[in-house]
Amino acid sequence: MFRTKSSSVLGSETKEPVPAPSPADSGVSELERDQHEYSTADRLRSHDVRLRAPRLMLQSYGGRTRDERDAELARVRRDRALLRQRLEDTEWSLCQRAGEISLLKTQLKDAQNEQTAKGHEYLTLKADCRQLREAMDKKDKEIMRLRTESDEKDKSVKRLQGEVDRLTKNLMDNVTDLTKTKESSKNEIEKLKTEVKELRQELSDVSLSGYEGIECGRTMRGIYDVCKTNEYHWTSSDSALEDAEVQRLNGELPDPCGDPCAASAMVERLKCEIENKEAQFNNERRKWSEEKDKVLRYQKQLQMNYVQMFKRSRNLEAEIDGLRLELELCNKNMKNLNQHKTIEL
Repeated sequence: MFRTKSSSVLGSETKEPVPAPSPADSGVSELERDQHEYSTADRLRSHDVRLRAPRLMLQSYGGRTRDERDAELARVRRDRALLRQRLEDTEWSLCQRAGEISLLKTQLKDAQNEQTAKGHEYLTLKADCRQLREAMDKKDKEIMRLRTESDEKDKSVKRLQGEVDRLTKNLMDNVTDLTKTKESSKNEIEKLKTEVKELRQELSDVSLSGYEGIECGRTMRGIYDVCKTNEYHWTSSDSALEDAEVQRLNGELPDPCGDPCAASAMVERLKCEIENKEAQFNNERRKWSEEKDKVLRYQKQLQMNYVQMFKRSRNLEAEIDGLRLELELCNKNMKNLNQHKTIEL
C-alpha cells in the first residue's frame, strides 16, 4: 500500500512541466536548472529518505510481525497439537466413559434382574419359612403329644414293671413253696416208702406169726417201734392225729387170720397217692413255667415298645433339629437379602 502511494507521488513529480530556457537566460537557466535539478534531486532524495524510513519501518515492522506471526503460528500449532491430543484423550475418555456407562447399565439391568429374582426368592423363602413354622408347630404339638404318651407309657411301664415284679415275687414264692412242698413230698414219700417197707416187713412177720404163734397185738407194737426207729417226732399237739392214724392203720391191717391182700391194696393206694402228688407237682411246675413264659413275653413286648418309642422320639428330635437348622438358614438368607437391599438403596 505504501509502495503504491510512493510510486504515485514520484510519478506526479516527474510529470511536472519544465519551462524551456531562453537564449539570454541560458546561463541563468542552466544555473536555475542545475539548482532546480539539485533541488529536485534533493527533494527526491529527501522524499526517498522519507519514503525509505516508513519502508524500513514497515520492513522492520513486517519482520517483527512475521516473527510474531511465526511465533503465534508455532504457538497456535502447539496449542492445536495440544488441543488435538486433549481432544483425542477426551474422545478416548468419552469412549471409555460410554463403555463404563454401558457396562453400568448392563450391571444395573443385571442387578435389577437379580433384585427381582431375589424378591421372588424372598417371597418363596418367606412362604417356606411360614410353612416351616407351621410344620414346627405341628411337630411341637406332636412332640408334646408323644411326650405325654411317653410319660403315660412310662407310668404304665412302671406300673406293669411293678406288677411284673409282684408276679415274679409271687412266682418265686410259689416256686419256693413248691420247692418246699416238693421237699416235704419227697420226705413224705421217703417216709411212706419206709413205712410201706416196714409194713411189708410187718406183713411178712404177721404172715409168719400164724406159724410161730406170735400174738396179734404185737403188730401195733411193731409199727410203733418202726416209727420210732425211723425218727418220727411225736409231739403233744400231734398225738391225737397219730392215734387216729394208728387206729386207721390198725383197722386197715389184716387180721392174722384174714386175707393178706389188704396190705397190697394199701400199698397200691399209697402208690396212687404218691403218683397223684407227683402229678400235682408236675402240674404246678407246668403252670409256673407257663406263667414265667407269659411274664417273659410280656417283659419282652414292653422292652420292644419302649425301644420303638425311643427310636421314634430320636427320629422326631432329628427332624426337629433339621427343621430348626433350615429355619435359621432361611432367617440368615433373609437378613443377607435385607442388607443387600439396604446397600443398593
